[in-house]
Amino acid sequence: MRRLRLPLYLKILLWFGVNLLVLALLVFGFLSMQFRMSLDWMLSGEAGERIAAIGDRLTDELAPLPEQQWPAVLQHHEAQYDVTFTLFSSNGTQLMGSSVQVPAEVLPKLIDKRSPGDRPPPRRQPPGMGKKRPSDAPPKPRFMLRAGDPAHYWAGIHLDLTQQSDNRALTLLMVSNTITGGGLFFDLWPWLGLATAALLLSALVWMPFVRGITGFIGQLNHAAGRIAQGNFGERLSHDRNDELGELSSSVNTMAEHLGEYVAQQRRITADVAHELCSPIARMQMALGVVEQRSSPDQAGYLKKLDAELQHMARLVEEVLAFSKAETLPERETHEDISLHELLAAVIAREAPEADIQLNISAELHLHSLRDALDRAIGNILRNAVRYAAGSGPVHIRAEHQDGTILIRISDQGPGVPPETLSRLFDPFYRPEAARRRTTGGSGLGLAITKRCIEACRGTVTARLREPTGLEIVISIPAA
Repeated sequence: MRRLRLPLYLKILLWFGVNLLVLALLVFGFLSMQFRMSLDWMLSGEAGERIAAIGDRLTDELAPLPEQQWPAVLQHHEAQYDVTFTLFSSNGTQLMGSSVQVPAEVLPKLIDKRSPGDRPPPRRQPPGMGKKRPSDAPPKPRFMLRAGDPAHYWAGIHLDLTQQSDNRALTLLMVSNTITGGGLFFDLWPWLGLATAALLLSALVWMPFVRGITGFIGQLNHAAGRIAQGNFGERLSHDRNDELGELSSSVNTMAEHLGEYVAQQRRITADVAHELCSPIARMQMALGVVEQRSSPDQAGYLKKLDAELQHMARLVEEVLAFSKAETLPERETHEDISLHELLAAVIAREAPEADIQLNISAELHLHSLRDALDRAIGNILRNAVRYAAGSGPVHIRAEHQDGTILIRISDQGPGVPPETLSRLFDPFYRPEAARRRTTGGSGLGLAITKRCIEACRGTVTARLREPTGLEIVISIPAA
């Protein structure tokens, strides 16, 4: 299962949001413990204003109606807010509304503790005939708490409303299973908007810093990929004065040391191969002289010795070719190449008697290094004929795609183990099936192919075919 990729910037933003949430919970918990905060603090804001407004509205709606119609008005508001509306007398007796079991913590809140001057007039009056409440009058007492088992949220307000038979003010009690109370107790949307705005503002504030980090990581990833491909001249800018700047310096130093190590290794390999050429040539000349003077009994031994010398000479030649392949762009020039003519010449030279199916348009041309491309395709074709010619024809196809020439060379042989595909182009690497002296090579053929194709600014890959076979894909810029 593929893991979900989360950008670093998104992770930082998410953790910042978690940090804000944890801080808010800690601050709220601390204040609650230190100041014994209850839910009454919510009534000082918009929640209190909404409860006062619903109290005034119910007072205006109930005052002109007979008391027998009050339950219908309460039910209407219950359906609107999904909150239970009930009316209580000042001594805690429920008068109207859905029946509720009032917890002991709520009962004292139902008692109207206002002074007689702040209470409503003793009789209800028709609308417009009563004295209006002064704008500077103190707010009607309100309360809100969480109580009961299971716990519910209880909010109440003492109304400017009395019964016909009693001049004591009534208390409106509202009950909800949730703290939001249908948006009457607590409106979640402003808080969500505030949290979203805080996150967006934080994202804008942190963006330059985070983009600096993610941009550097992107450059580091690109440079590491280039170094892994053998481009040891890749360098990172080290203009930062922090740990990332130190990391870029370390990566540059690593690339420099790797380049020096690989260059030294290649130089030693080339020097050793070059030094071996002369002794092998002298041995072959001496062997020729000995063969002329040998007896028939010695001919068989000398023939085996000659075969071993030829094998050694080919190996040295391939080592030299491998070491020189890196300097091909410096020694050769790009030229216009007819791909059909080039491949036909390679087939005639490397596999004149093999069954090669060439499917390439004569109009297909590219601008590249002729000798490098010739040698690369020759090595691939030689391997295909050596290991898979007996299993069926070798197919060569080419096509032009978005400014790139794709050359596919496929066979129907046994292929290679899947785990070896990534190492086929490594120097001196040979799968187990290719390690025999009679059929196996030196392990440099495909490595030389890779060097030659890279000199042409291209890439070469291998993949297994179904049900059997191996396909080598060469990708080279057309121009």
